[in-house]
Amino acid sequence: MQIVKGLESCYFQRLPLVLVFTLTSLPADPPFSLPPLQERGERGRGYAQAGGGSDPSGREGTGPDGVVGAVYNVYMAGRQLCSKRYREFAILHQNLKREFANFTFPRLPGKWPFSLSEQQLDARRRGLEEYLEKVCSIRVIGESDIMQEFLSESDENYNGVSDVELRVALPDITTVTVRVKKNSTTDQVYQAVAAKVGMDSTTANYFALFEVINHSFVRKLAPNEFPHKLYVQNYTSAVPGTCLTIRKWLFTTEEEVLLNDNDLAVTYFFHQAVDDVKKGYIKAEEKSYQLQKLCEQRKMVMVRGVLFSDGGLRKKEASGCKVSWRHKGPLLPTCNNYKNQVIAFEWDEMQRWDTDEEGMAFCFEYARGEKKPRWVKIFTPYFNYMHECFERVFCELKWRKEYKPTLI
Repeated sequence: MQIVKGLESCYFQRLPLVLVFTLTSLPADPPFSLPPLQERGERGRGYAQAGGGSDPSGREGTGPDGVVGAVYNVYMAGRQLCSKRYREFAILHQNLKREFANFTFPRLPGKWPFSLSEQQLDARRRGLEEYLEKVCSIRVIGESDIMQEFLSESDENYNGVSDVELRVALPDITTVTVRVKKNSTTDQVYQAVAAKVGMDSTTANYFALFEVINHSFVRKLAPNEFPHKLYVQNYTSAVPGTCLTIRKWLFTTEEEVLLNDNDLAVTYFFHQAVDDVKKGYIKAEEKSYQLQKLCEQRKMVMVRGVLFSDGGLRKKEASGCKVSWRHKGPLLPTCNNYKNQVIAFEWDEMQRWDTDEEGMAFCFEYARGEKKPRWVKIFTPYFNYMHECFERVFCELKWRKEYKPTLI
């Protein structure tokens, strides 16, 4: 077994006729990384400012217990997180004061025993908004279990059936808002988005719902995940508007060609390709000027033809991860010998692949020529996503062998 120290960047490389899986070694300090969460111990708490804001909009409504009263919808970064009554804000305030005794909390709007006028309700709403903004700007408080539970609207109170609005980014740089149940799964949210934009069932097979991890990496959501929980967890993210996005879920160019008569698919493919060039996912190089002119003329199909012909490169990148592979002899640690090294695997070399749930790793076995098969183990929190990528690639390869479509 041989261990590669440091962080590796794993990506799926796409060429017009060849699919290659590549591992690229990087230095110990990755260029893209999320800041570590601050310690939440009783001592040494740092009340550093964090991003994000709140906007509780007030309305009169009926709560889960059937009582009519003022209900406040809580929005953060443009995303609706939950609906709460004043008494729930008061309970939150008391719980936070007990948990963070050393912090001086802002004043919560006072309780009033009589009915409130519209002006008084609006004043209370503004006061609650200011309170949440100040409290959630303190990272250790905003990310505390107490605040997360408050913002997630617990299933015990609402039985998981309350409606929420989710804003989802589309490939054409627009957004769509869908109203779904709070406990809706990825598949249910995706179906709602597809229906909202008029996407038919065939086209829907070539797109999927992704989470924007940062400006350089997105992750496809598993079918049984709950997108609304991601809203709550990412309200302080650097991604403006939403952390949910629709992206192409397709690796081979042949199937894209078959959708050239589908206006919605062509539009989405075009805009994502242009965006991927800007972000460096696709290397345009000497074709930059030609692509610019085609984009100005809105030659959507031709743009993709230029990108994916004779050297057009597409990558599906994964976050930093450690890699190990089986090797004869003892366990040999390596130092800087593997920095910036690129290890390419042909898809037809792959024998088996699986996930190690306990070790949080994705594993695959490959064989080259007459050599004995070897296992590679990739340690990454996105091991399930990598497994799904492998499954999708081989599904498309199988399809290509069976149908062998003619490229236009």
